[in-house]
Parts: sequence; structure tokens; C-alpha cells
Amino acid sequence: MDEILRWMATAGTIGAGLVLAARAKPRTTGWAFVVLSGASAIWIVVGYLTAEYALMVQNMVVTLINIFGVYRWLIWKGKV
Repeated sequence: MDEILRWMATAGTIGAGLVLAARAKPRTTGWAFVVLSGASAIWIVVGYLTAEYALMVQNMVVTLINIFGVYRWLIWKGKV
């Protein structure tokens, strides 16, 4: 089970990372952060299931960063 989750998180991270690197439209960038948030959440679960606590902590922080990205690109309407 954890192997399937690892591959799901890996695919999500790679795909969303490519979108961010491509400097896509703002709305697309926002959705890439949504995908990254989901991938980070999966990594937290994998870390818990495999007792890899450093992986859990790292992705808890990454999830917060990604949530900020979601806010910045999909919610916030202020000037850049």
C-alpha cells in the first residue's frame, strides 16, 4: 500500500513541479499548488506508515508552504 502512495505522491510532485517551472498561467499555477499540497499530504501518510518521521515533518512544512501558494495564486486578489 505504501508503495502505491509513494508513486502517487511522486507523480503529483513531478507533474506540479513541471507546471511551476514552466511559469504557467496564474490559475494553472494555483492548481499546481493544490496538487503539491495533496502530494505532500500523501508523503505525510507514507512517513507515518513507514515510521519515517523526518519525511513527515518535512512534508508538514512543505504542505504549509503549498497552502500559502494556493492562497497566493487562487484566493488572494491583491496586487503582486
